[in-house]
Amino acid sequence: MFNGEIYNCPKNYASEAEFIHDLFLQHGFGYARYLDGEYAILVLDLRNNVVCASTDCFGTKPLFFGYKGNDFGFSSYRSALNSVGFSETKQISANTTIVYNLNNEGLNVFNVHTFDISQHSGNIEDWFSAFDNAVKKRIKHRRGIPFVGLSSGYDSGAITASLLSQDIPFCAISVNGQESQSILEERSYILAKRKISHSTIDANLIDRSHWKNWLHNNVENEEYFITDGEGQRLEVGKRIHDDPAALMLCSVCDLARQQDAYIYLSGSGADEVYGDYGHNGVKFARHSNFGGRFPDNLLGTFPWPSFFGSTQHAYLLKEEMVAGSFGLEARYPFLDTTAVQAFLNLSPKIKNSAYKAVIDAYLQNEKFPFEKNKKIGFSYPKQSRSVFKKILNMRK
Repeated sequence: MFNGEIYNCPKNYASEAEFIHDLFLQHGFGYARYLDGEYAILVLDLRNNVVCASTDCFGTKPLFFGYKGNDFGFSSYRSALNSVGFSETKQISANTTIVYNLNNEGLNVFNVHTFDISQHSGNIEDWFSAFDNAVKKRIKHRRGIPFVGLSSGYDSGAITASLLSQDIPFCAISVNGQESQSILEERSYILAKRKISHSTIDANLIDRSHWKNWLHNNVENEEYFITDGEGQRLEVGKRIHDDPAALMLCSVCDLARQQDAYIYLSGSGADEVYGDYGHNGVKFARHSNFGGRFPDNLLGTFPWPSFFGSTQHAYLLKEEMVAGSFGLEARYPFLDTTAVQAFLNLSPKIKNSAYKAVIDAYLQNEKFPFEKNKKIGFSYPKQSRSVFKKILNMRK
């Protein structure tokens, strides 16, 4: 059983499930290492009496485990496990395969993907190519057209620029609130010239009580576990239902459904991998790990807390739960393993040359307007929770 999308499934297969099945027969418990995709997978092998559960590299598709006595279960939602009597539940970590032997209750756990952390490359165009391919593969096997939640900043701007450069049909939805109106107007003009639908939601007119009720009735209220650079817990008791960004995402997803757009190309993961919520050693949020200044040697730094966990885990969970409540599928180009690998291999000089250096360079290369050196959170204009209120004007 599996949830998600497999991007390297050969065309001669009738389904991705058959491809997964054959990989399991060929490679055994290490089968997931040969998958390129976003997934949560459960294999029950009755010949060997084992259960094998796998999450993708960043755990984009949640997988929960519950147990009570000798009984256990897996589910995409914690509430499903609770409903059949499992009071002890936990989410399986990102980048994990768990093999459980039903005969002797032996348990083996190992990583799905391993990154090369040598910083040897001086060619930023390798990342450009990997990112374009990451966007392209994520519009395969789709219903309707994909959509982008378009801000005036880096991440959604890069996805939009890539879609435009590859002449891929899509629609864009913006929220008028804290965004730069001049940048949004420039972007809207470019989209109009290409005949791309661009809708705008007025943040002040969003019915907060309606979407709070929606969250309460339709969205799992998972807790956030956000840590600082030392791994110490920062957020205590904060949950999806308390997050203003979740309300905003509800209104965006609702409008996307009305436009028959079922694939959400999310910018999630860009801050965690490519920027670390800071630059040049200056932290713009308590959950920044090293102030966005990548060291000369990643050994001892990688993986930093938010690479797999902390905000990476929390915000992916929010996007999955909210988008899923509307029947939408979120996909994450910035978390493509090839793109992430291309970034990790770049020299520290390139990584540290600007805030979100590779995305900055990509947007400039595509001549797509963006609000440089600024990051604004997804929130209401009168209740700004931006973690970046500073415009950077720093030198090394």
